[in-house]
Amino acid sequence: MKLKLFIITLLAIMVAGCTLEPIPEPEKEVGKIVTISANISPDTRVSYNDGTRKLAWESGDKLLLAGYDAGGTYIDCAPFEYDGGNNFRGTEVKGADIYKAYYPAEAIVLDNNGNVQLADNFWQQTQSGNGTTAHLSKKLLLYDETANPLNQTFSLVLKSSIIRFDLTNVPQEVGTLSHIDWTEETATGVFKSMTLHVTGVTFSATNSSLTAYLSFDPAAMKIIAGGKYMVALYGEQLSFQSNTVTTEKNYAAGDRYKGAINNWSPAIDWINPLSYFAEHNMANLTGTFEADHDATGEYLFDWNDAMTAYNTTPATLGGKDYYLPTIQEWRAIIPESNTYINFNNTWSTRTLSNAAVTVGGESYTMNGTFENIGSVVYATLTYTHQSNPTLYAIVRFRKENLVAGNPNARMVVDMKKTATQYTIQQAKDADWNSVAVVSRVFPAAGYRTSTGTPIHQGEWSDYWSSTVDSGSNVWNMFFNGNYAYSVSYNSTRRHSVRLVSR
Repeated sequence: MKLKLFIITLLAIMVAGCTLEPIPEPEKEVGKIVTISANISPDTRVSYNDGTRKLAWESGDKLLLAGYDAGGTYIDCAPFEYDGGNNFRGTEVKGADIYKAYYPAEAIVLDNNGNVQLADNFWQQTQSGNGTTAHLSKKLLLYDETANPLNQTFSLVLKSSIIRFDLTNVPQEVGTLSHIDWTEETATGVFKSMTLHVTGVTFSATNSSLTAYLSFDPAAMKIIAGGKYMVALYGEQLSFQSNTVTTEKNYAAGDRYKGAINNWSPAIDWINPLSYFAEHNMANLTGTFEADHDATGEYLFDWNDAMTAYNTTPATLGGKDYYLPTIQEWRAIIPESNTYINFNNTWSTRTLSNAAVTVGGESYTMNGTFENIGSVVYATLTYTHQSNPTLYAIVRFRKENLVAGNPNARMVVDMKKTATQYTIQQAKDADWNSVAVVSRVFPAAGYRTSTGTPIHQGEWSDYWSSTVDSGSNVWNMFFNGNYAYSVSYNSTRRHSVRLVSR
């Protein structure tokens, strides 16, 4: 059953912006100060309390009034502040005869035609603790878009909705929660997500539940018939619940929805960027993973076939979906240039700055330091995100048995997450045999020409990405006995396929 939802009080004191890109103008004549009345539908509430849901405007609430002349041409806007009862007090827009009203004033920007604009980060929300709703106060939208003169009462209608998540039996390995992602398939192969950041919540053996609230745009979220949805918990580890619906699900403005989830996937180490990569190459193009790490060149595929098989349709293993990685996903573990992973020990300490990479489907900026001990390269890496927590990791790159025709030739990458940024010396001295280390073996399977001729098996390898370089060339992750980095090759060649999850 869905319940009606309510408006929230806004306590900020900022003055609202009235144009999308303000242009300096001569000083205008100031209008007179007036008091208006604004009512709210009985099934809405200003202070959101999921139990009592009582109606009340509060001190500091503001409306934004957009002024129009009698012919309906937009002139300007002005904020009106709560003045007791259902009254708001502000300065009229000079020359305006009729007005539209918007709440909260601080969140609304109007362009030069009076059209509502919301900032890109408007729907970002952070809940503090279990079951709290204060974060919703800045994220609910009320509009009265029927133009009225100031002496008439404005009736505001809720444009946003709320979803309440009742989460139980959460695995204790999730630990301190960072954020919740809510994802829905809104069209075939198209997914939209909303994120609720959370502070002050740690799951443990004695605490496995959480009630969370998220305000959202009901026009943006839906699930198509046969579409997937997922709720994912990101903490020290990741756990999620995913399912497919049989009938289409749409949302209505002004309603509150409830989702109860108690069946979670086993927690996995999401924070380690290397853990998103599958442990083995693909043995075919129908979703079968290779059992060993074979470098004989048996399992090589041209790019068009790999794209058709895995770019939009995933392979599934262990409850996770795997796709052909973009070059930005490859560069999250293997930087673009051969300057950084150089197995010849001919470089001093190298510094990587502001590389654009992708981890788990999210865009990060990667910085790092690289150094050799003989032919082993060590690195300490930092991944920064616009809103997600910063990730820290140390990495070890090794080449093994790189000899022509050797079926065990490979590059091995070991990565361990760290709570803070490490020095290179700490990376070198780390316990690389600990259970917290994620390792991936990349066989040196060489490549095959378009006619199927095997080349350089045991000596090097190329791994397809889904990213086109130019013309018929496609970006690859490449390594040999000297370097590992990004290269571009013709799509008709046959290369290894290693998939990544998101």
